[in-house]
Amino acid sequence: MRVPLASSGLRDCDIEAVTKVLKSGKLTMGTEVRNFEAKMASYLRVEHFVMVNSGSSANLLMLEALMRPAVSSPRLHPGDSVLVPAIAWPTTIWPLIQLGLNPLFVDIDPKTLALDLVAAQDLIDTSRIPVRGIFPIHPLGYAIPPSKLNEFVDKNDLILINDVCESLGSWSEGQHAGTSGVAASFSFYFSHHITTMEGGGIATNDSFMADDLRSMRSHGWSRDRSDVQDWNNQISTNDSKFLFVTTGFNFRPMEIQAAIGSLQIEEIDSFVGKRREIARRVSNALKGSLLSVIGEDTFNYNDYTRAHSWMLIPIKVGGDNPIATKQEILAKLEALEIETRPVLTGNFLAQPAIQRITRHTVDPEHFQNATEIANTSFLIGAHHDLTAEQVDYLCQSLVSLK
Repeated sequence: MRVPLASSGLRDCDIEAVTKVLKSGKLTMGTEVRNFEAKMASYLRVEHFVMVNSGSSANLLMLEALMRPAVSSPRLHPGDSVLVPAIAWPTTIWPLIQLGLNPLFVDIDPKTLALDLVAAQDLIDTSRIPVRGIFPIHPLGYAIPPSKLNEFVDKNDLILINDVCESLGSWSEGQHAGTSGVAASFSFYFSHHITTMEGGGIATNDSFMADDLRSMRSHGWSRDRSDVQDWNNQISTNDSKFLFVTTGFNFRPMEIQAAIGSLQIEEIDSFVGKRREIARRVSNALKGSLLSVIGEDTFNYNDYTRAHSWMLIPIKVGGDNPIATKQEILAKLEALEIETRPVLTGNFLAQPAIQRITRHTVDPEHFQNATEIANTSFLIGAHHDLTAEQVDYLCQSLVSLK
């Protein structure tokens, strides 16, 4: 029996919604997008949600809005350093480099896989490099507690933007993951907690930033801004329908994506509940073995039913020779048709692209926790579309590895 890492997540009602939109002839960003944005803002308990075509685009757009706002002063400038975790997804890092910012890597906490704030403070205290911002990833469903992030940001006078692409449906201290900063990115890729096939968005409580995001996702156009009339009143020669007030990209989502998203977000608690139960069962199946689930301590939290949303399940291998044991286990799981993958990209500093860009000046081995996780850990699926039979087979197979 095959146990995949992910599923398309599409249901009959989602496909019917797509068909309805296609028949309407209204295909690009419109009413469906606005409806989905309102539902996301309500769920996340934020003032604004701006949908875009992917979580990667959301990361780039957040930084562009901080560097080149239409009205307010820039909050980031070329050359500014921004703290990022050593285990990361590429499109958390590339937008920083593409916009002339400096990603400053910090090791991760092996118990959560999140950026280690203690290591980050040590870096700030001992480095001569001035740091202007922090861009943590809330990894694989784990919500970094907002009190810890806010304390760190306030102490060091930093701008906080959050990558929450992996952690929709995860809450901490009564707040959704990532919503305590200036802005947070989300992804609705098909393997994630909800899907719009491709798609993403940005949550923010900053009205000026929200307007800039709306312009920047659509070439810099003024027409979707809340202050569009103010801009129109200032011009005399340009056609107000074609007024461009910021830099921009074409990151617009499609109506079919938003139609699916509006249906999916209504089921987010059910989807995450199923993922959480799969993770709990896997954790129990591994007890007494050399394997353990990273993040399983969240099952003991008072708010455990919301504390982790388990995009995938990270498993760490213990014992005297965990690197060799991991390879043996992966081979056995592959033979059992249970899909596995590395923990994100592993230690991102070991990737060829970042080594080339940094001209091999950063030694991946300096990030010991990231290296250890890359060498001794792996991911298995926790998708809410897994059947009861697949979950039973997964747990029985893991027990057989003891």
